[in-house]
Parts: sequence; C-alpha cells; structure tokens
Amino acid sequence: MTTLKGAIRSYGASVRRIEREQQRQAREAAKRFKEQQKQQEIKNAKQAVLDWKNYVETIQSVHKNCTEPIDWLEIEKTEKPIEPDLQTINEALAKKRLENFKPSFFDKVFGSTQKKIKRLSNQLEQAKQKDKKEFDIAYKDYLNELNNWNELQDISSGIKKRETSSYKKALHYFDPFSDIGELGTKISFVFNENHIDIDLHVNSLNVIPDYELRQTSTGKLSKKNMPKSRFNELYQDHICSASMRVAREVFAYLPIDYARVNAMSEIVNTKTGHLEEQPILSVIFPPQTIESLNLETIDPSDSMLNFVHNMKFTKTKGFSIVEKVKLEE
Repeated sequence: MTTLKGAIRSYGASVRRIEREQQRQAREAAKRFKEQQKQQEIKNAKQAVLDWKNYVETIQSVHKNCTEPIDWLEIEKTEKPIEPDLQTINEALAKKRLENFKPSFFDKVFGSTQKKIKRLSNQLEQAKQKDKKEFDIAYKDYLNELNNWNELQDISSGIKKRETSSYKKALHYFDPFSDIGELGTKISFVFNENHIDIDLHVNSLNVIPDYELRQTSTGKLSKKNMPKSRFNELYQDHICSASMRVAREVFAYLPIDYARVNAMSEIVNTKTGHLEEQPILSVIFPPQTIESLNLETIDPSDSMLNFVHNMKFTKTKGFSIVEKVKLEE
C-alpha cells in the first residue's frame, strides 16, 4: 500500500530537489558574479564572459522555474497510515536455535553445554531487544507519518472550503519561499477567499551588474560600463520576472482566482526627498493568463501588458513610485 511518506512526502522531496537545484544555480551564478567584481584582472576571458551572460540570464528568468501544481484531490484520497505491529522475527529465529540446540560429544566431555545454552539464551534476549528497537523506530515513523497525514488532510479539507487559514497552512507546510534570495529579501501575504495580496520586498539595484563583458576577436576580455538604459531595463526585467514567479508559486498550491503582487522597494519619495519602502510595480495575475503565455520566450517587462498593472518606468530614470492596483470587488 502506498503510504503518505512514500507518496506525498516523496513528491514534496522531489519538488524541493528541483527547487534546490534551481536555487543552487542561481546562487552559483551570483557567487561567480560577485567574485568577478572583486578581481582586478580576469585571466580566463571566455569563462568570465560565460559567467556574466549566465548571471544576466538568471536574474531575468526566475519566472521560468516553478513548483509543479499540487493535486489536493489526490492528497485527500491518500490512505491513512497503518499502525505497525510488533514483529518477533529475530526472537523467533533465536528461540528456534535455542530449542534445537543439542550438545555434541565434545560439549559433554569438556562441560561446555551450559555455557552454550547460556550464550543462546543471551542471544534470545538480545533478539527480543532488537525486535523492540525496530518496532520503536517503526512506531515513531508511523506517528510522524500520521501527523503529516492528519495535517495534510486538514489543509486539504480547508482548501476545499476556501478557508484562508488553510491557504496559510499550505504555504507554511510546503514552504516554497524558504530561500527567496533570487526573488527578493522577504515576502508577506494577506489571504482572502478568492485571492491573495502579496508584498514582495525586491532585491536592490546591486543585483544588476554595472558592466558588460565581451571577448574580442583576439580572445582578450573587453569590460565596459553598462549603459544606464540597459542597466535599468535589466532591473525592470528582474522585478517583473520575480513578481510573476511569486504568483506562479502561489497558484501551484492554492486554487485562487488571482494574486496581486506588489513589488516593494526602497525608493526616493519625490514629495519628501526620503528613501521609503514603496511599490514600484503592482500586478493582478490571473493563473489562466500566465498559463497562456510562452514563459520561455516572453520578455518579463513586456509581458506585464497582459495583466492589469501599475508601473512607471523610463530607461533613463528607472522605476518610480506607483499606487497599488485596486483589487477586484
């Protein structure tokens, strides 16, 4: 019988392995980028250009990776774990050896019969202890599995009823944003029956390289300052890509109608002249619209035209503060 541990947990582990691999690649790209910035002289021009290109691609394409959707109906159908019985296999084998023991001629001559019987009796007690230890381990696993089963059944039932508390529990259980470094610095949610309002505190401008690398026809490395317009466009793509990724992750776990994602950044408020945490992008993402897009080929910034959104951006100045998109009534 397929158990919760064998089905749901292995599924979750598989999802997390994929996510960890994606996160590992993103971290490695970021690490190489940071190391590259510190180097006064880069010796391997070809590798340096490749690392630079990979990093630039990574920060613009976080929307492409996502958890596979959770099938809550399948989770609901998962059978309850069965409580294990105490198995006495080791005891039975040891007991059989003791019962079948027959002293040999030399046992009788040298008086070793009782010694061997005592050793077999000790082995019987050890076998009993081994059976008990194996049962204790199995029972502990059963309790953990039962707790997981109960928790997921409770979440599944609540999601079916569109309970916001269960939405929160689902994201807490699977924890898709445990490592959000490639998306931002932190994330917060306001749960509603049909939608979720999400504030994504995005990465700063430091995530974007301020230089471009190319390899000349002679094999040498060419390093030039990145034009301001190109720098701003990369940051715009990163913010839009990260925002869409957040929405996709939420849709993978929850049957909601839409998600409003607000990209929050420290930006100068021109009214006060001070740095303030303000929205620089606010988008309402319906899952059906995202699914209709070719996520491998879209331009993240251009793709925002498919959604109700607020974004003020120019190539020369970058983002400006916007109002959050009004939520649907």
